[in-house]
Amino acid sequence: MSFSATVLNVLIASPSDVPEEREAITESLYEWNALNSQTTGFVLLPVRWESHSAPVMGDRPQGIINNQVVRNCDMLIGAFWTRLGSPTGVEESGTVEEIKWFLKQQKPVMLYYSKKQVDLDLIDTQQLEKLKEFKKSIRDKGIQEQYTNVDELKVKLSRQLTIVLREVSVNTVVDVRAVKAAKSHEDEQIYGNQPALANPNVKAEVKNPIISSDIRLIDYTDKAFVVIGDTSDHAQELKGLGGKWISVRWGGKAWMFSKKRLNEVSELLDLPPQMLSEDEIV
Repeated sequence: MSFSATVLNVLIASPSDVPEEREAITESLYEWNALNSQTTGFVLLPVRWESHSAPVMGDRPQGIINNQVVRNCDMLIGAFWTRLGSPTGVEESGTVEEIKWFLKQQKPVMLYYSKKQVDLDLIDTQQLEKLKEFKKSIRDKGIQEQYTNVDELKVKLSRQLTIVLREVSVNTVVDVRAVKAAKSHEDEQIYGNQPALANPNVKAEVKNPIISSDIRLIDYTDKAFVVIGDTSDHAQELKGLGGKWISVRWGGKAWMFSKKRLNEVSELLDLPPQMLSEDEIV
């Protein structure tokens, strides 16, 4: 089914030591689109210098990438591990130059730092020190998160993309307030109105303004369904099954899943694998 949407160009920025993360970020954007584009009205288009730039003479390499790629993008997602990158003649690295341009333009920046193990004999200590200094210099700007593996990166990115896109307003650029709203959630888990995961034994009432507390499965789009009602007892399990905590179009919040997960979600909630229509919400 066709639908109208606003396309946002998302620059994937990183040094050369995180190729797996670049692929994971690209995959995460496509997965987010599959679950959320129709309901949010946004499509996130991954933009990478490998696929969106072409050889041109007359400027330094990073200057060419800036003109062909960077300046046409609406937000930036970056990943780092042990390297900052190579100098461009203007900044310490191309990635740094891109990030600083986005921050100057007040466009959203989301940065993720790997904590996975590394062979100490292979570390360029100068690069690592430069990375630490850069991280410290922008610690109060944009979203900055750590991850231990690619799966954790994808989970955090998916969660924070949902927060960012929930807040954006589209003018000539994406409103930077979206990043500030997402940053305020960095230490929270999106489990309805529950406290952060740091207090997993504390539960709070989940409030949906126009529906009862009974848990029900609602047919939401061609490819997705939502779980409504008081799901506070199952929040961690629902998130583990790939649920996305969204604002539903009739008001309130709900967990959204691909319809491929219907049997798993039904079994978890001890419900029959049957979806109700929106007309049956009371």
